[in-house]
Amino acid sequence: MKKFKYDTDLFKFQEQISNWFGDVDLSKLHTLKQYEHFERENDQSTMWHEKFYEMIRRDEIFDDSYRRFLTDVIKPRYNESIVYQKIPTFRVHLPGNVSVGEYHKDKHYRNVEWAEKVKETNYYLPLTKAYGTNTIWAETEEDKGDYRPFNSDYGECIEWDASNLKHGNKDNITSSTRVSFDFRVIPKSRYIESNHLTINTGIPFGLGGYYEEL
Repeated sequence: MKKFKYDTDLFKFQEQISNWFGDVDLSKLHTLKQYEHFERENDQSTMWHEKFYEMIRRDEIFDDSYRRFLTDVIKPRYNESIVYQKIPTFRVHLPGNVSVGEYHKDKHYRNVEWAEKVKETNYYLPLTKAYGTNTIWAETEEDKGDYRPFNSDYGECIEWDASNLKHGNKDNITSSTRVSFDFRVIPKSRYIESNHLTINTGIPFGLGGYYEEL
């Protein structure tokens, strides 16, 4: 796991997404609406998820920021072309709830043989303070089971191996909602076409579907 900072004056992700939701304080979404405890099947079902995925297809401002972030901050870490998740995954971790319904390894949501060859890297960008029980918990080595929290602030990004490290959420007993998005990157030299489908939307893990090249 590697943590690094980026300039929130250049990449105004929090401001842009808050604007989509009516200029609300993202850390207080729980004061607007609560949901029953999520399971894996419905952890992407809030009204904020619906709005995020609607607006990301309509509002070019966020997509422009996202692509610039990939170009200026992420791509230089690889020194080659990258294949990236076209639409990042949005997360909401409300107090008294979880944002992901089960502990898992990402490779188990893909073709495992394919995942182990391409070796996706995951990037986690909190848009609110992420700490304690409102953030991701992950093991430090595969199958070690020593779960640790990804404590981080807005303006920090965590690079890590979600494909192989089991991870998930605890019930959020803080008084703050954690809002974040995450995405996956593969160096172009390691990319292999796959017809396996995403678990939530049934999109193929291929260029022009789940991925794009940059």
